[in-house]
Amino acid sequence: MGYTRFDRFVARQRFRAALPHLKARSIVCDVGCGLDAGFLSYAGSHIARGVGLDYQVRNCPKGASIICANIADKLPLSDSYFDHVVMLAVLEHLREPKPVLCELFRILRPCGSLVLTWPHGLVDPFLTLFHRAGLVSKEMESQEHQRRIPLGTLMKVLSDIGFRSFFHERFELGLNNLLVAFKA
Repeated sequence: MGYTRFDRFVARQRFRAALPHLKARSIVCDVGCGLDAGFLSYAGSHIARGVGLDYQVRNCPKGASIICANIADKLPLSDSYFDHVVMLAVLEHLREPKPVLCELFRILRPCGSLVLTWPHGLVDPFLTLFHRAGLVSKEMESQEHQRRIPLGTLMKVLSDIGFRSFFHERFELGLNNLLVAFKA
């Protein structure tokens, strides 16, 4: 089917929130990049190189590489390679996020950052309605959202993995979270 206009609108809000946290001319991995690796396309000229990981990619933006992979498995990427790893609206889909977060830590360079976004759990009933009405595509998998990890718990998990120095803010009327964590 592909993404709906609503899907793309919401994705752009995440892209706008994440992009300022990436250094210009950096190497970026978008984990769970989606059908068209939209963030890598959006970041385009701001980054030097982009790599997208997902199991359902259809299109690859110019200047990016796409790897078809299950992000819950060991990632087919080199250690300490990326300046930034972004995972936008993916965390809420993970039943066991810690192994995935450990892999993201592994592929980040020292002093690199992990940029996460995830919606507040309050949006799930609305997404269900929007999904039934055809406003949200099945590719968004909103019906598969897991219970949200409290921010403090998530930061403790990230700290235990080795991340240090966190930045958190809410966006989209407080309905979405952005967390940036830095590799020590």
